[in-house]
Amino acid sequence: MVSEVLCANGFQAQWTDRIRFPNPFFICKFDLVYGIYLQTCSRYIISAKLLGKKTIVHFVGSDAYWMAREKSLWRQFYWKAVLHLTDLVLFVSPHLQNFVHRKGYVLPFPIAANEFRSPELRAINPDRDVLYYCPSGERNAEIYRLDWITEYARQHPHEKITLIGNITHPANYKLGLSNVEIVPFVERSQMPRFYRRHRKLIRVTSEDGLPRMLSEALMSGLEVEFNGETIKVIPRERDPEEFAKSFRKVLSEKWPESGTSN
Repeated sequence: MVSEVLCANGFQAQWTDRIRFPNPFFICKFDLVYGIYLQTCSRYIISAKLLGKKTIVHFVGSDAYWMAREKSLWRQFYWKAVLHLTDLVLFVSPHLQNFVHRKGYVLPFPIAANEFRSPELRAINPDRDVLYYCPSGERNAEIYRLDWITEYARQHPHEKITLIGNITHPANYKLGLSNVEIVPFVERSQMPRFYRRHRKLIRVTSEDGLPRMLSEALMSGLEVEFNGETIKVIPRERDPEEFAKSFRKVLSEKWPESGTSN
């Protein structure tokens, strides 16, 4: 979505998925290489620097969690080297900046705000109490605290709880709790309606820096609780146009001598 937002707001941007061996001829077409998720963009950043290109890494909560769990000293050195090699680091939330001990800019990702604020969805009345995100997998169950929501469900037997995963890691838990419904995943286009069926979103996780679901749920009219704190504020950069403005401002401050459209 970031690439679409930038293109819609005057940037000449092109998106590519993770590729094991970056194509130098492809990289040479661009003035700036912008990578999202350190694990997937590190080779692009190194290749771009070797080719004399400007580079940006957008650092997210899963990057911090992944680096903290890395046991190999060599890999720890590699990820830190990539972060310090890149020209500019963006962080989705302020605390991540402290984690890597490098200055940068805080810039949350944009979301399709209009879809979640659509007037036609306001007629949908909630029929469930809590929406909780926990994709399946042993590691995911630990990161997204399956134990927490299981205990919560036992302590609140009269609340209707929905546990949802994602398309890559569908939720397929067998909890044996009558007040918990397991939904493997929901297509992105159906999420605005799905949110509206619930009164509250709860997220408990050791990984996310600033989950997109928090803002999506707030826009949909839900109460939101994240790691024990009530969330009421939506970062203005969640709006696509505001994200593009902030992104352009960051580029102009970092590289005032160059244009910001390519």
